Amino acid sequence: MQILSFLNAVTDVMVLPEGYEIGLDWLGHFARIIIEGVGIVGLGIIVFNLVLKAITLPFDIYQRVKMRKQNLIMRQMQPELEKLQKQYAGDKQMYNQKMYELQKKNGYSMLGACLPMIVSLVILIVAWQGFRAYSQYANLQYFEQMSESYNAAVLANGVDGIDFALREEEGSLSLVYFEDGEEKKIPIAWENGAKVAGTPNETEIRYTMTEIPSSEKTARYLTVTSEDPSDYIFYIYNLETGDASREYKIDLDRFSEFMKNRPLDGAEETEKAAIEASQAYIATSQSEDAQKTLASAAQRYIERLGSVAAAERFRSDDPGFLWIKNVWYPDVSYQHPIPDYEDFNSEFRSVTVEYKGHEQAITGMLDQSRYTVLTSELAEEKDSPNGYFILIVLSIGFMLLSQIVAMKSNKESNKYQTVDGQGATTQKVMLVVMPLIYALFAFQYSAAFSIYMTMSSVVGIIVTLLCNFILGRIFKKKEEAENAAVYERKLPWMKDAEEKKKEKQGKTRKK
Repeated sequence: MQILSFLNAVTDVMVLPEGYEIGLDWLGHFARIIIEGVGIVGLGIIVFNLVLKAITLPFDIYQRVKMRKQNLIMRQMQPELEKLQKQYAGDKQMYNQKMYELQKKNGYSMLGACLPMIVSLVILIVAWQGFRAYSQYANLQYFEQMSESYNAAVLANGVDGIDFALREEEGSLSLVYFEDGEEKKIPIAWENGAKVAGTPNETEIRYTMTEIPSSEKTARYLTVTSEDPSDYIFYIYNLETGDASREYKIDLDRFSEFMKNRPLDGAEETEKAAIEASQAYIATSQSEDAQKTLASAAQRYIERLGSVAAAERFRSDDPGFLWIKNVWYPDVSYQHPIPDYEDFNSEFRSVTVEYKGHEQAITGMLDQSRYTVLTSELAEEKDSPNGYFILIVLSIGFMLLSQIVAMKSNKESNKYQTVDGQGATTQKVMLVVMPLIYALFAFQYSAAFSIYMTMSSVVGIIVTLLCNFILGRIFKKKEEAENAAVYERKLPWMKDAEEKKKEKQGKTRKK
């Protein structure tokens, strides 16, 4: 049996070894349930945003009602505030003190209006953290699923047996395994090169006892081979370490038999090279040069099997949305749906994973050579633009529009917040600053973030306009009722004077 012993470097391309999990808190799981439940990532993000808005909507409406009530009080205080502004034009501190006293006297309190907004903001910030954690999780999952497809394709011509543990009790040896949660034993008399008798599925899989000497001591291994001669991949693992870490290998004799009669016509380059190397290997009676050529061709053939499967998995899962190829990277032309290794590594440098109750950094678990092999059939995705800045422009534009709508809604309350009108000026500054902050985030974070923030602004604008319309009508009626009540309380001569004034204005208009 000729063995290609470095196959394990090909098959061991998992982003995370078996048993690792990416940690998600309950908010991350909440985002995952909604987004994955929808099925389309982009739509899932929109639904997630709508759910959050629905949760915070009662606080938002309550805050707007309170603001309306406060504006009514502010309107009633307007003449006195104007006097204070003139009186203390050069003394901001005294103006603020007198304004506070006047507000307190009239029952005006910004805290009552701001508290619901603060609660709503805290909810959104916490939820955003959960969404960001899920974003990293989902992005890494694509590579994890690709590596699963890679390994499944590579090991399709291999074997998957039971992982035994070696146990010595009272001088006798036995192989221990679990079946349906129950521990079972197979007594053995160790004999190097002997097949283990009485093992499950022994008609399909051959378990062979193997001793491999090392500098420290001779270690005992199990070699697990398929009885099917077309399965050219097998593995061995150390029985004495107890972790069943498999080292995959390839039987070059079986591989050459498997490949020699495959048609050359229509075969792609790596398969053609493997076929020709197999034929030469057999024709030269397994000469050393032919063995080396076959080993190299087998390596490349197996790598391509896996990378083709990984590429198909990525494309079938489709992490795109509209014009964006991969929503977990920014909507920019200089980023690509599949990043280069440096960008991939920097993306997950701070990410930790859970393994057997402990947290570990993910950095270094997938080195550059393995990443290159895993993504080698995704050349188009490595070169094509991930987006065209459209979402970034939309997120900035809608953020700007939401700021303008909010500024107009709060115009009256901002007018008298400071003696020199700085309250209104500050809001104008925010009109510029907030979109710039959004732009910075949009370029740094994923398109998923831009989708989230764009929808957040759109929903915010709609809610603001609807609230302004509905509350405007409600409070307009209240104002009319209050004005009517004031009019009813006036003296008769004041009413007559107002009526005469109105009649005179009416005659003037007719002329």
